[in-house]
Amino acid sequence: MKLYYSPGACSLASHILLNEINVDFDLERVDLTTHKTEKGTDFFEVNRKGYVPALEINPGLILTENVAVLPFIAQHDPKQDLIPPSGLGRAKVLEWLGYLNSELHDAYSVFFGPALSKEEQDRGYATIDKLLQYIDDYLGESDSDYLVNDRFGPADAYLFVITNWSNSIQHDLTPFKNIVALRNKVAQRQSVQIAMRDEGLIA
Repeated sequence: MKLYYSPGACSLASHILLNEINVDFDLERVDLTTHKTEKGTDFFEVNRKGYVPALEINPGLILTENVAVLPFIAQHDPKQDLIPPSGLGRAKVLEWLGYLNSELHDAYSVFFGPALSKEEQDRGYATIDKLLQYIDDYLGESDSDYLVNDRFGPADAYLFVITNWSNSIQHDLTPFKNIVALRNKVAQRQSVQIAMRDEGLIA
């Protein structure tokens, strides 16, 4: 498999999961401004949508969209720890991925487009805070160690990556103590440390 990625983008979640399942895979960096890969390929020829992640499963067979790519990678875990194979457990993983993708990811994305006015920034922060509060409350009421159960999975990786963007947009995560605790736990995983080093995000 080959993962087309951009450092720190949502493709980082896929990178983390690929490290988790301990399979051989290749990485190819994408410049999302020029839409050229590090090998000079026009990225639109790989993914006509023009954004990451794009997972090349076999030559010419490309899978896109986090809600599809993350479960696909997770189901290749030989220990079957990352995602339940069926039933309500798997449905809960997909539920969280849907919320993170359609709500939280979109809320952060506002800050990575055209420059925002102070009023627009304040509205953007308020939207993010409202969405994060829902997650923080859920974690505070849950008996599980992670979002779905007591095992790290795709939703935890995706939440870690999205909330990591708070560093780039000067957004304060400290009010969300349960999210911060989960982030700290996820950050300690070897798969996360390796992915972030490979993408130049940490030394």
